[in-house]
Amino acid sequence: MSKKLLKICFVLLISMQFIFSSSVFAQGENLVRNPGFEEGTTESLHFWQTDCWEKSAGTTEFFIDETEYHSGSKSACIINNKENDSRYKQPIKVKGNTYYRMSCWVKTENVGTETKGANISIDGSLETSRDISETSNGWEYVELYGKTSPNQETFVLTIGLGGYGNINTGKIWIDDVEVVELDSLPPGKTAVNMDPSYSGGDNQNTSENNGSKGLLMLGAVIFFILFLCIIFITLFKDKIPALNAKSNAKTNESKSATQNINNDDEKWIKVKFDKTDFAIMGVMTLIYLVIALYNLGDFKVPTTSWEPTLPGEYFTIDLGKETTLSRIYYYSGLGSTKYNPHSKLRVEYLDENQTFKHLATIEKKNIFIWEFLDTAPVTTKQLKFIVDSTGGAFNEIAIVEQGSTVPVENIKIIDSVLEDESKATIDNLFDEPDKFAFKPSYMNGMYFDEIYHARTAFEHIHRMSPYEITHPPLGKIFIALGILVFGMVPFGWRIVGTLFGVAMVPAMYIFGKKVFKGRFYAFCTAFLMMFDFMHFSQTRIATIDSYVTLFVIFMYYYMYDYFINKSYNTTLKESLKPLFLSGLFFGLGAASKWIAIYGAAGLALLFFINKATEFVEYNKLTTANTKKKPLWISDYPSNLAITLGACVLFFVVIPLVIYIMSYIPYMMVPGENNGISIFYENSKYMLNYHSGLEAEHPYQSAWWEWPIIAKPMAFYFGSNLAPGMTSKIFTMGNPAVWWVGLLALAIVTIWALSKLNKNLVVLFALGAVTFGYIALPKNFFTTLFNSGSAELWWAVIFFGIIAIMLALSRLDTNILITSIASSAAFGTILYLFKDVERGNEYLKSDSTQAIIWACLFICISLLFIGMYKYDKKMLVPLAGLIFQYVPWIAVPRIAFIYHYFSIVPFLILIIVYVIKKAADKYSGMKYFACIYLGIVLALFILFYPGLSGLEVPTSYMKYLKWFDSWYF
Repeated sequence: MSKKLLKICFVLLISMQFIFSSSVFAQGENLVRNPGFEEGTTESLHFWQTDCWEKSAGTTEFFIDETEYHSGSKSACIINNKENDSRYKQPIKVKGNTYYRMSCWVKTENVGTETKGANISIDGSLETSRDISETSNGWEYVELYGKTSPNQETFVLTIGLGGYGNINTGKIWIDDVEVVELDSLPPGKTAVNMDPSYSGGDNQNTSENNGSKGLLMLGAVIFFILFLCIIFITLFKDKIPALNAKSNAKTNESKSATQNINNDDEKWIKVKFDKTDFAIMGVMTLIYLVIALYNLGDFKVPTTSWEPTLPGEYFTIDLGKETTLSRIYYYSGLGSTKYNPHSKLRVEYLDENQTFKHLATIEKKNIFIWEFLDTAPVTTKQLKFIVDSTGGAFNEIAIVEQGSTVPVENIKIIDSVLEDESKATIDNLFDEPDKFAFKPSYMNGMYFDEIYHARTAFEHIHRMSPYEITHPPLGKIFIALGILVFGMVPFGWRIVGTLFGVAMVPAMYIFGKKVFKGRFYAFCTAFLMMFDFMHFSQTRIATIDSYVTLFVIFMYYYMYDYFINKSYNTTLKESLKPLFLSGLFFGLGAASKWIAIYGAAGLALLFFINKATEFVEYNKLTTANTKKKPLWISDYPSNLAITLGACVLFFVVIPLVIYIMSYIPYMMVPGENNGISIFYENSKYMLNYHSGLEAEHPYQSAWWEWPIIAKPMAFYFGSNLAPGMTSKIFTMGNPAVWWVGLLALAIVTIWALSKLNKNLVVLFALGAVTFGYIALPKNFFTTLFNSGSAELWWAVIFFGIIAIMLALSRLDTNILITSIASSAAFGTILYLFKDVERGNEYLKSDSTQAIIWACLFICISLLFIGMYKYDKKMLVPLAGLIFQYVPWIAVPRIAFIYHYFSIVPFLILIIVYVIKKAADKYSGMKYFACIYLGIVLALFILFYPGLSGLEVPTSYMKYLKWFDSWYF
């Protein structure tokens, strides 16, 4: 009985495999009436309608052309003499919840490339097939797959030039239109929604399934976090004083920290790291390393290449069997030239009459990424590739037949006419089929600015003229190290930047331990960096921000050593070590990206505050009438002179040498005669480029939008995915870090101001509110609250602060006079700028800039003075935050949220400082700190799919869009 049952199951299994494998080819008859435009005339075309956006006479022409056709004797033609969106339309009767393939053949002439060219689409939908632009060599096949809604009965097929928001000019011909019903969606194809009015997604079942998956995933995340919290509290409640109700005594760490603080003036302060610290750092680093390396990139992509020499070259391949074509894949390389025009290969197929007939045109527009072209489902045994234009190299070509996800094997080149046969490497096009990727993605190709930075790293290795010259070379040299080890593969060009991101975890731990002394706070500092969104997404892409951010962390880390100490409490040599290391990392940072130079002002300020404090003490002791003076007094003048000279060496000479040496790859390019002066010429070019860049980008954002995460930036949108699935990579901050960081900064500012004279606090309020009113957009508050004017909101804020100050001072006469004068000044500002038009010229005007920078100078000076009195050591993270951020106010070029990355480490230090101050005052605060860290982790897990490119249901990604401006 069991054998018989086994046989039945086996037969059913074979039958099911046959059904599923053959369903791709099961399609119905053509549902389009008059598909070749053979019936009727221009004035009375059967079954087709014409439509266009701009209907004025002479803008667009529709007619039937009897001189151009793909088959039969006629075709439909559209001429857009002026920019327009024009199309032929036909209603098609369909079944509900069913897949369809829509296709046609088009030919183009002088079609613009800036917007949509000739395409096929569905009326009312923004989804289109691939578009054909410029002047095509022959008839091009385009197709679009779709699925109807459950109760859909008809849809309107449109074929035209342009699209919604995409007006274009040129001439197109249309022929052999087809709409056929499919039993299932072919492998790799994506179906669009054929019913634009239906809000349920691709189909009812898919939508419900995706929604339930999203809810299940969200529930799983919440359950996982709660489970971890329970385990953590259960295992460690006795080991963490904040969780132990019976423990009121301070820990040994706190005692040690107090002793260190009390001995600040007696010895050079050093923070020691024991085995426990290294164990914690090791575990955290290892955990993050595993997370960061998962799905970082493939190790296998085609690397051998062939580069066409002249137009007219061609080669013919034999597929080894009669093959019904589905797609032609191609992986483009770099080639030997710096600027690669869009090269083209015309593809022809051998038809049943043994004649080569035009099939498609491959346009090389990108490099180091798999691309593909959907072909007409013709059956052939041979293909001919003809070079129409040259530019760059092709690393691999793969042919995929219908119903398959792997390339055709045993392809042979049977004929070729090449410019130089002896140097031809045409076999390289078909020598790496094992590296084929049916689903092109970030895993097997470049995305976002990798096309600049990773490409330039490759050029440095091969001594080619660099393509990306708008930033210093050192970052690209680091990328090149990964390529040298792993090859020109995605993992290779991303690994070094990712390791720099991994290194930020222990770097922040040691920074936290140094500032806060306690191990718990060091853990918090590293933890917040581990699970900040931008830290994750920004360090896994082959751009240069990983390198400069780590160097900025270290240049302030070592300046902290010098700033909190007195140089006379140790030997001169020992006191110079942190200055040397700070200068070294400053040089490395500046040679990676210029934003490190912003931090130089902060380093200089910290250094001179330290020296000024020491000099005041020195002067006080030398003028005192005491016989016994400290031993360091006599050596201090000479040591000060040596230190100042050493700073010139450490912060000017050495960084300059590093900067110049980073240009060695430029100097090694053969034939370009780039001497040592190339660094100066390129730096001058960079300055002109960044100061004069006037471009627009859909994801650009202003400096004030970054901390509030007003506009995240999308790096990658996956394609060729299963219906209802999404793959995206975007960069933004973890709201639990960035928004809490703003609150922490406000708290620290209040603490600092508490040490100032109340009259100075009023002056700070005047400067801060005036800066906000002048520098921020007028709709900053009005859009948020949907009522009131900008002047009203800023007035409410300012006079509210004044009222609080007067109440706290109990109407002190001096405060009252200061408040009246400040109110008059602010009122004058409101009156003068009330009706001023706030465009680009407004911000660039001398009067506006003078007020902005005067207000900033007043506020920053008062904040630093107050913080110096409140807690001197916190000047270091404050300086790092302010001097990495404030310069962006003056930068005229467009900017993006990822420019905030180098500020995040200092924001984290300020958050942990507030946590520590609260824990010192309130028992049990560490318990709430643990809950806060759990929220940070929970949000990281929740947003992980959007940070990593993980494929998830589209409905899940919608949960992550908290605001309309988050259009990733």
